[in-house]
Amino acid sequence: MRGQQIASVALALGFCALSPALCQAQDETSGQVLTIQTNVGTGYNCGRASSPLYCYGIPVNVGTTSSGNGTFWLDTYVTGYNAGTGFVAFNGVADLGQGHVTSNIPTTNSSGQVTKLVVNFHGATNDGDSGTYTGTMTLTFSYYYSAGGGGRGGGGAGWRFICTGGNLQITYQ
Repeated sequence: MRGQQIASVALALGFCALSPALCQAQDETSGQVLTIQTNVGTGYNCGRASSPLYCYGIPVNVGTTSSGNGTFWLDTYVTGYNAGTGFVAFNGVADLGQGHVTSNIPTTNSSGQVTKLVVNFHGATNDGDSGTYTGTMTLTFSYYYSAGGGGRGGGGAGWRFICTGGNLQITYQ
């Protein structure tokens, strides 16, 4: 009896060696939705207003915890021939790997500054189960003008922008 159990385990391990994708744990199910909130407090400074719209390290909360669950980096074009392209890279947010922006819809103020941005994207999970996801994020921004700093390393004058809030909805495929 013990020999049969050992043989069964050896056969299963051999099968997994030939087809590892079938033997990895699937921790998300197709159609499962993950809701993520930004954790920016009164605002997260994204730096200089630029094209592409670039905001590195926006902190987020996943689920019900409010202590933070990682960050993401958004880099996307909102104007020009490559508008609606770019990427979103997650750092420590569930099992989300880098995503590719498929479209975005900017809302601008009278100065042409993006005050709201809806971004659609898709990507792969990073937990080894070959999972994929699609996502939509909605972010809000405000702007301020900085006259620049003096001394060594002081930033020059220009518009800076702040992420003031937002959310993401991820749907696993």
